[in-house]
This record gives sequence, structure tokens and C-alpha cells, in this order.
Amino acid sequence: MYFARFRETSWPVYQIRKIFHRMKVMAINNRKMKYPGVYAWILLFLVLNMYSVFALERKSACVKIIFDTDMLTDCDDTAALGILHKLADAGETEILATMVTSSYPMSAPVVDVINTYYNRPDIPIGVPKKGYGVYRDNSSFLDSVAAEFPHRLKSNSEAPDAVTLYRKILSGQEDSSVVILTVGYMSNLALLLKSAPDRYSALNGMELIRKKVKVWVCMGGNFPVDDASDNVNFTRDPESAVYAITHWPGKIVFAGREIGHTIFVGDRLKDTPIDNPVRRAYQLHRERAKAEHWNHHTADPTAVLLAVRGILNYWDLSECGYIDIKNNCSFVWQDHFEGNQRYIIQKVDRGRLGRILEDLMVIPPDKH
Repeated sequence: MYFARFRETSWPVYQIRKIFHRMKVMAINNRKMKYPGVYAWILLFLVLNMYSVFALERKSACVKIIFDTDMLTDCDDTAALGILHKLADAGETEILATMVTSSYPMSAPVVDVINTYYNRPDIPIGVPKKGYGVYRDNSSFLDSVAAEFPHRLKSNSEAPDAVTLYRKILSGQEDSSVVILTVGYMSNLALLLKSAPDRYSALNGMELIRKKVKVWVCMGGNFPVDDASDNVNFTRDPESAVYAITHWPGKIVFAGREIGHTIFVGDRLKDTPIDNPVRRAYQLHRERAKAEHWNHHTADPTAVLLAVRGILNYWDLSECGYIDIKNNCSFVWQDHFEGNQRYIIQKVDRGRLGRILEDLMVIPPDKH
């Protein structure tokens, strides 16, 4: 197992010889050793096997994510997807699919643009069908980004149904292995919950989620009390939000607006190449806002970091509980020891977290 992985790293043979030589010198310097060559081989064997363990742990730690975005009016969706790609480049995550909850025709093409820019053009993209999803035609950047950058999808109509794609992807994964990350509306998840068995799985949507999904990370809400006056991820499709949150059969961790809406970054995108579609999205969004800087809130990028890396020392978790949500999406958080929902609480300095996010935003794509 180890040597197969070692070859995948493309280390030259001379590096092995160098390690062996240094270990042999160490053994010779230790005059108590009778057979320095044997001692060196034993040390090399231990080092190589330690590397094997670390490599396997890294592989097992790779988070499998389905990314679900509205990709509509706010430019931070583009940054969130870009950051997710950079975490994938680092081996921290595997992007199983990118879903869209917007029914605007250029939403899926812009997701395709970003996947293509980060050299993953084959990641499947799903969209709402049959009149579902949220339609808004006031985006500052979608039409321009779709027109200016390479991609394959010409419109949402060319992408497959999101619920069907969800079921296909989930059915092929190990049990309790998938993280679903929503940084937009819950239109797709509500329909997934209601879905019937199909050619991909004999399980209904509720059963399939319970079996395959490890956790749903949801960007949305203002905690611990939300009056629904400023929570668009819930209120633009309130029926879906209420249904998904109240019927979800597993764990939910919320990244509330009070987290990302207090951290503003993005100005360093000005220094990235002009062929960067995330840069262009921020430029157009900030120009419409008549802002001289490109700093913008990080609600969606924050949720990406949470979904991939967990809380680390960035945040604390609330007590277990649930959102007591009304039909208009106002809610009050209720602590309950049997609750399967939690929300994050800021821990690390916001400036430091902003620098972490912006560093990821400006790193160029890896060549695959």
C-alpha cells in the first residue's frame, strides 16, 4: 500500500538514497551500533511507514462535499466556490457536485465558468426544474461573467435536474460520508426530502439523506433570534426553508449571518489576473454599489471553511437544540439536549479569519 502511494508522489529515487545515507551516518556516529547499515534500513522503514500513515489519514480526512448555491445576486457565492476549489487543490475536500437553486438562466453557466477556471470542468451541475427555484433578474455580474469566460453550459436548461443529480451522487457514496453545504436557498433540499425511489436508489429522499449524509452545513439565519427582516437565504423561498429545516433527518450546523456579515474582504482580488472570473464578479458587483474598494461580506466563504475544516479554533458550537421557525422564517433558537441542530459562535479574531479567507480567494488555480 505504502509504496504505491509513494510512487504517486513522484519523489526521485535519489531522495530515498539521501535519507538512507543520512541515517547510516547517524548510525555510524553512534559507536554502540554494530551494524549501521541495518540500523539505517530500519529507520528508513519506520520513516516510510510513518509517511504512509500520514498520507492515509490525509486521504481519509478529505471531506466529500455537495455545494449548493443560489449564484444569483451576491458576488460572495463566486468567492465561496473559488475557495472550495482551492481547498480541493490542497487535498482537504472532494467536490462531488455543484447545485444551483436559482432559476435565472445564467446561474448554472457561471458555476460552470468557475469550475472550468479552477480546472474542474467535469464537476456535475444540477439546477431546479419544473418551475422550482428562485428567479431574480437583477444580478450585477451573471450575464457578463457568462459571456466573457470559457465554459460549456449555455444556460440552466442544459443542466440536469438537481434532485435527480443529488440522488445519483448520494446513492454512490459510503454511508454517513457526504457533507451538504448550502449557501443559498433550500429549494433543492426540500424537493430531495420529498423525492420518491428511482433508478438510482430504492430509498425515498428522507431515507437516502439519513443513510448517506453526515451533516448539512447551512449558511443562513441570525442567531439566536431572527425576525426574518434580513435573511434572504430563508425568506426568498420560505416554504422550502421551513420544510427542509423542520424535516431534516440528520444533523444541521448553521453558519449565521452574524458571522460572515461582520468580516469584509475581497479588495486583494484587484491584484489577481483579469482572467479570474471571481475577480470580475467582485469588480462588477462593487462597481454597481459605487464602492471604491472591493471588500464584501464573507457569509458564504465562511460556511465553506466550516464545512471543510470544521470549527477548529475559528468558532465554538452552540448547545444542541433546534430552530423554532415560523412560516415567515422568523425564528427563536431553543436549546434542547435531544436537538440535532447547532450554530457556530465566533471565537477567533475576525481580522485573522478574514485574512485566511482572502488568502484562499487570491491563490491561482492548480494545474491538474
